[in-house]
Amino acid sequence: MTGKDLLIELGNINPQYYDEAERGLICAEKSRRALRRPLLIAAIVAITLLLVGCAVVYTLRLQDMSVGKETYTKTFDDSGKAIEPVEKEWDVLTPFGHSGDPIQLATKEWSDFLETYDPDGALMDNNPDHPEIPNQYEYTYSCYTQEMVEMVDEIAQKYDLKLLGEWITFQGWQSEIFLEESGVGSLILPDSGAEMIGLSGLLYPPHNLRLEISVKLKEIDTKLWAKVLYARKDYFPGNTLWGMDLSLFQQWNYTTRDGTVLLLALDHKGNCYIIADLSEAVMVLLVDGNFSGSAYPTAEEIMTKEQLEMVADVFDYSIQPQILDREAVMEKLAESDAAHDAETAYEPETYTNFSEVLISRYVLPNNRAQYTFFDLTGDGVEELLLDEDSDGAIDEWHTIQDGEVQWFWGNNTFLCEGHVLERYHTDPELDDRAQHYYLKADSDTAWMDLDYESMGEWIGGLSLIGGKWSFMPEFNSLDAEEVTAEEALSFMAQYPRISLDWKSVMNYPLSEDQTLSDYLNEKDVRVSDAELLDIYKTYLNERENMHYSHYRILDINGDGVDDLLLKRENDSLLGNTDYYCLALTYRYGIVTGFASDFYLCEDGVLEHVDTRHAGGFGVEKDGHEFLRCDGLETEVLDFVVYNKSNASWYGDWWDEVPITEEEANAILAKYPRIDQGMLPISDLLN
Repeated sequence: MTGKDLLIELGNINPQYYDEAERGLICAEKSRRALRRPLLIAAIVAITLLLVGCAVVYTLRLQDMSVGKETYTKTFDDSGKAIEPVEKEWDVLTPFGHSGDPIQLATKEWSDFLETYDPDGALMDNNPDHPEIPNQYEYTYSCYTQEMVEMVDEIAQKYDLKLLGEWITFQGWQSEIFLEESGVGSLILPDSGAEMIGLSGLLYPPHNLRLEISVKLKEIDTKLWAKVLYARKDYFPGNTLWGMDLSLFQQWNYTTRDGTVLLLALDHKGNCYIIADLSEAVMVLLVDGNFSGSAYPTAEEIMTKEQLEMVADVFDYSIQPQILDREAVMEKLAESDAAHDAETAYEPETYTNFSEVLISRYVLPNNRAQYTFFDLTGDGVEELLLDEDSDGAIDEWHTIQDGEVQWFWGNNTFLCEGHVLERYHTDPELDDRAQHYYLKADSDTAWMDLDYESMGEWIGGLSLIGGKWSFMPEFNSLDAEEVTAEEALSFMAQYPRISLDWKSVMNYPLSEDQTLSDYLNEKDVRVSDAELLDIYKTYLNERENMHYSHYRILDINGDGVDDLLLKRENDSLLGNTDYYCLALTYRYGIVTGFASDFYLCEDGVLEHVDTRHAGGFGVEKDGHEFLRCDGLETEVLDFVVYNKSNASWYGDWWDEVPITEEEANAILAKYPRIDQGMLPISDLLN
């Protein structure tokens, strides 16, 4: 038999028999029954290749993990342009099993059961906990009926698999507890030069992991985000299935520096997979290799094969999570949570008068904000009302009780006759959607976001959706009844809004001879360049977790104060960050921001680029806003949007103002970018 003949036969052998041959499980001396032909061939091949000095390594492929096919509809091409719907097919994969092993078969059987069992969710309820179902089944295997519990047991027993326990959650501030208690120690090889800077996730006792991590490599100038999955081969992992169009993937085998053989895969959108088929477990890393932040990156914006191999080389695939003392770990986690809560707890300041409130509330001039006094509740005491946008709506109000100022949120509230409050909300992108909620104010009213439990008496609510009105007799009622537009308007007419006597907050008298504006102007002291630099350094040193990587000192708002421009380190979640994420200045005695996410253009113009998605990863739009700063105020000069779905340009986000490609290019050409002049942040801090 020639080497070529051996390789031809090698391709016809079930991969599971290679391991069996190497372990001697099919040795004739240990089994008197006749060998099946594939087993015999595997043994012969393994022995023959060893004799000629070759090594046999089973080559894992994504196709081996497939449990079936599904169809999906493609409605956008690779550039984001809408196309006629095309029905395509992808493989349904389980990452933890392959080639007909117990994990793969068990996962497929559980998935098939779930597909036909309670398909409409009729047996589900809103109960966050089912005491009759052990947490091990309810949380780890998502069981909500006894029949599902019995099926999990049946499948695990059928394929001789053990069950995982109830998960343990580790937050980001508990990563050291996880690494120590699980025995993992580190996911990164000590001599790799890489740094793991974030970890959180779940441990499914005794061994399985589902983690999210962030990693920095010397060779790649981007903070990478990844998911790490670790599953033992003797435990039933549950319903973990992925839909993947394998025709879009490059996949190849790679041997790391420490000799671990991996399967690497990479698609045209930067989805990267690193799969290690270990003796006792499968370890999978899903790496975000899209550096653009777009759902439709170009080839230059995704991770290369060489970069993925660099990433694969930094991880430790020899980890073996150990059985831990659950009670002791939960106690440590509780102590960690308590310490974290105490460290991050918000302690609101207390004030004894309205002047103190306004001084703390307005640390910078705000020429749009207004104030007035009015007795909202009819108890004979006037409250201080604030309107942030000069639109006549109450955004917050304050009253003094027992010598202390109480703070309430209005959230776009209007005062109506008879001490009635109207909470009004509309969507600026949808002119046929609105909400009008009416309540009788009382002295205990506290309007916190959408929490109506501590508010005054509920009168009624009207909702306009898609041109149709509905009325809610009780808050959050599920039996809202449809009403006509005439009926809705008639109800609202019972509670006409009151026009209040608003005044500028800047003219609020803090004392007989000082307004809020006077107070702020006295604080607006200019300092020397050296003092300003020290102020900026102190600001940055107090915010070490902001991950700034570059900076520039430049006055971009023309107020005579040098501004601090900051760039965030590259991040695969945020996409390309080669722009300034923040502009800070020192005015009115504080360091404050006045612009974000911009490129520098000629003539002091800033370009803000934003990518927006609609409908998940469907329609994607790139907006370019050009603005100029004047002190702390900004003026928008031009705005254009490119809608990828129809390859067209518009003058707004809502596709209501179409412009030609020539017009758009003319606007873009008016503001050429200049050298951003970024310097390493270490130059400033050192």
